[in-house]
Amino acid sequence: MAKDLLFEIGAEEIPARFMPAALVQFAENASKALADKRIAHGELKTVGTPRRLTLMIKDLSETQADQTTKKKGPSVKMAFDAEGKPSKAVEGFARGAGVTVTDLMVEDGYVHAVLHEIGKPVVDLLPELLLGLIEGLNFPKNMRWGNLDMKFVRPIHWMVALYGLDVIPVKIAGIESGRISRGHRVLGSDAVELATASDYVSSMSANFVIVDPEERR
Repeated sequence: MAKDLLFEIGAEEIPARFMPAALVQFAENASKALADKRIAHGELKTVGTPRRLTLMIKDLSETQADQTTKKKGPSVKMAFDAEGKPSKAVEGFARGAGVTVTDLMVEDGYVHAVLHEIGKPVVDLLPELLLGLIEGLNFPKNMRWGNLDMKFVRPIHWMVALYGLDVIPVKIAGIESGRISRGHRVLGSDAVELATASDYVSSMSANFVIVDPEERR
């Protein structure tokens, strides 16, 4: 069963001129990261305001896709002697690939190991993936704050990371993810609790924040 994903990075006000490129970059990085991890998904969209950059993904698969690959080893001549006995080279190759010599296949004069990788639960992959998305964002100017080595366009104040109903644990610059966002600085609530990822747009709107730049025009 697929679930929606929400990842919001809340920060001090980001210069307006940085936002369009940042949202494009955020979406492209997320799309590539999911493809690299073999995670299927539906619509992927980034939105934002001066105080937030947000990734929203529909129908993110609960399980990474399985994968079958072939690893090329030594030539058949190097792998077996005249009597067909395996050499130390092919035994070492098989051991390194996690298979037995009898599991190897021959193709185009070389031995190959066929490797089957079972997909992992997506909830186990998301913490590292989401952290990488923050670290992968580049801006014309970054800043440091406090005693942290972390650099970002502006100090991060909160993060929301929800996969369906569940909080995905992400920690950076002393900030831990949760389900609490923030509304309009003056008109909205300073603590907007989100029950699910799907509640985001409506909950923000109820707190006087239109998250989609296209709708604010």
